[in-house]
Amino acid sequence: MSHVHPATQSSAIPAPQGWRSLRLVKAVQVLLHFLRGGQTVARHFPGYDTQQKRQAIQQWAQGVLQTLQVTVDSQGTTPAHYAGLVVANHLSWLDVLVIQSVLPGVFVAKTEVKRWPLIGPLAQACATIFVDRSSARSAHSMVDSSVTAIHNGWCVVAFPEGTSTDGRDLGPFHANIFECALRAGTPVQTLTLRYVDRATGQPSDAAHFTGEMTLLASLLRVMGQSTLCAQVHLGEHIEVQGQTRKTLAQRAHSQIRTLLLALALAQGTA
Repeated sequence: MSHVHPATQSSAIPAPQGWRSLRLVKAVQVLLHFLRGGQTVARHFPGYDTQQKRQAIQQWAQGVLQTLQVTVDSQGTTPAHYAGLVVANHLSWLDVLVIQSVLPGVFVAKTEVKRWPLIGPLAQACATIFVDRSSARSAHSMVDSSVTAIHNGWCVVAFPEGTSTDGRDLGPFHANIFECALRAGTPVQTLTLRYVDRATGQPSDAAHFTGEMTLLASLLRVMGQSTLCAQVHLGEHIEVQGQTRKTLAQRAHSQIRTLLLALALAQGTA
């Protein structure tokens, strides 16, 4: 099943001054979305149940994406109110907004995200599970917190590559996060991400956040686009019975990589 978020109508390509004005307008609107999101978390989340929180997060993410003129094409389904581990390939900071717009949940993120402007404070307020991968204690705490979140009705979303890539291939998966699926006794949901230009249907690297690129530079690049589409493919659940965290990581990696290669071959970009 395919679901496409309504796309914002794009106009003729504006002059350079028009691009600067467009980016400024988008920047102000995005800032307002983050401020409103922070207010919602502070004022209403203490009285919300899990479903109300998920709905608020989903609507907020959809609003930010609409402001950025990023559409989302979602393929596949997962049970309503899914509580379990979701793993995805990682291309951009934009991935979080895209996934929250389709499958709102609690994210596992590196500790550096805490220091990101706008995103860091809101991530902390939304119970993001932070992990320092150089610390065994932090990794154990991450698994414990993930199991608790799943038992409380949340899906826990992680990027097992541990860093964002340019999408040309899938990096190796860290296996630690898969321990939470084993302990919670819930299946693993894979999610495959791609970004394309919806005007041409061809892959786009406009959202990719890699190398030495700063968050601000990446944000400005995304705000300079008007035809960016995120493609989300929900895979089949991977049952945990008889598995180890390493075999789960291998199966999830294989499922996502196989789909990425198939999509690239279909478009002649492999």
